[in-house]
Amino acid sequence: MDIKSAERFMEKLVKAGKEYGFEECEASYASESSMSIDILDGEVSSYESSATSTLSFRGLKNGQMGYCSTNILEDSSIDYLLKSTMENCEVLNDEDPQFIYCDEKNKDLYFSQVTDAYSKNTYKSFSELGLKIEKAILDADPRIDAVDYLSVACSTGPYLIINSKGLHSYRDSDGISIVVSARATDEDGSVKSGDHFWIGKDIDEFDLDKFMDVFSEKLLGKMGARSCRSSNCSVVFKAEAFQQFFMAFFGNFTATPMQRGLSLLADREGETIASSVFTLKEEPMYEKALTKIPFDDEGVLTSAKAIIDKGVFATALYDLKSAYKAGRESTGNGFRGGSSVSEMPTNLIVEAGDKSFDELLEEAGEGIILTDLSGLHAGVNSISGDFSLLCEGYLIENGKKGRPVEQITVAGNFYDVIKSIKSVGNDIINLPSGEGEFFTPSVLVSSLAISGDEE
Repeated sequence: MDIKSAERFMEKLVKAGKEYGFEECEASYASESSMSIDILDGEVSSYESSATSTLSFRGLKNGQMGYCSTNILEDSSIDYLLKSTMENCEVLNDEDPQFIYCDEKNKDLYFSQVTDAYSKNTYKSFSELGLKIEKAILDADPRIDAVDYLSVACSTGPYLIINSKGLHSYRDSDGISIVVSARATDEDGSVKSGDHFWIGKDIDEFDLDKFMDVFSEKLLGKMGARSCRSSNCSVVFKAEAFQQFFMAFFGNFTATPMQRGLSLLADREGETIASSVFTLKEEPMYEKALTKIPFDDEGVLTSAKAIIDKGVFATALYDLKSAYKAGRESTGNGFRGGSSVSEMPTNLIVEAGDKSFDELLEEAGEGIILTDLSGLHAGVNSISGDFSLLCEGYLIENGKKGRPVEQITVAGNFYDVIKSIKSVGNDIINLPSGEGEFFTPSVLVSSLAISGDEE
C-alpha cells in the first residue's frame, strides 16, 4: 500500500476509534522496502527483495492504553483493531498515566531524508561490489582461508503517525550496510576469525582500500595471539570496543529503569559520575549522522543535550510517561519497540579529545588495548555495573602497540571505569546504535583487572 492510501486508512481508523468510545486514539504506520545479496565462493548465494508494512493502533479508555496491530490495511481490519484494543484496555491495570500527545504549535511534522543515491542500489551494483570485496579479501593474504559471510543490503521506508488530538507526523530514511566475516589459519594451525562492516547512504562512497586496511588488521592482526599475565593495568578501549562496552549499560541513563529501581543513577542528575575529561552528548540532528531524527514517536520535538557534561550527569532520557512521573518535560526520546513506547537514544557523541590513538598508547606506557568484547549479556550486571568479559586485543609495551592477546578476561565496574577515564582520543568512528548512531573515539582508563593464564 502506498503512503497516501495508508494515510486515508489511518484517518478513517482514528475517526472510528473516537466513535467506538476511546477517549483518545492513535494510528502509526511503518513500511520498509529492502534488498540484500549474500556472496559465497565467488557467487551470489542468495538474493532477497521484500516489502513489509505494519499498522499499529492504540487507544485510551479509563486510564488504560490498549494496543493492537495488523499488516492488513482493509476496511474489514478496522473492527478487529478497535475491538482487540478495547479488550486490551479492559484487562490492563497500569497505575501510571498514559498519553496521546500533540503540540498545538507543531501538529504537522514532516521530515524526509531519502536521497537520490538510493536508486543506485540494484542487484547488479550489489553483486558486483560483493564479488569485488570477496576477491580483495581472499587476495589479501595466503593465510586467509575463506569469507564465511558477506552481505550487501539496503532498506528504506516511511513512518507515519496520526492521532485524535491532531498530530500528523511523517519521517523516512534509507541506508546501506556491508557486513563481512572471514577466517584465516595461523602458523600453529589455530583458526582466527575477523569481521568488519560499513554503513552509508551512497554506494559510490564505499572505499574498498580503506575498508580492507581495517579488515586486514582485525583479522590478520590476530595472528600469533596468546594469553598474557594477570594484572591490574592501564587499558585503552579501542573505539569499537568502547561502544560495545558503554551501550551494554546505557539503559541506566533512561528514566523508566530509574523509576523502577533498576538503575543506580536514579536521583543523581547534577552529580559527578564520570571523569571530568568525559562528555557524552545526544544530537538527534547531528550533521555527520546518516539518520537524523527531528521528532520522536510520540510527536515530541527532539533536541541536542549533554547526558554527561565533563563528568556531571546532566540529564536522563525521558518519554512522556516517565517525564510526567518525574515532574519534567519529555526529552523527545519516546520511541516504539513494537506497540509500546520506551526511552531510546538517537545519535550519541562522545566528545573527542586532542590525542591520537598512538598518543593514548604513549600515555598508557604499559597495559592492554581492548579491541573486541564478548559475553556482553551473560557477563554484565546492568544494574550494579559489574562486568566480567572475555576480550581480545594487544599488549601496550613501551608506549606502543605490542603483540596480540586472546583468552583473557577484563573485569570491573562500569561506574568505576567511567570515573577512571584519563584521556579521550580523537579517532572517532560511528556505529549503529539505538535509533541512530554512536560516535566515539578510543579512551584510556587508568586501571582495570585483566586475567590471563600466562605464567
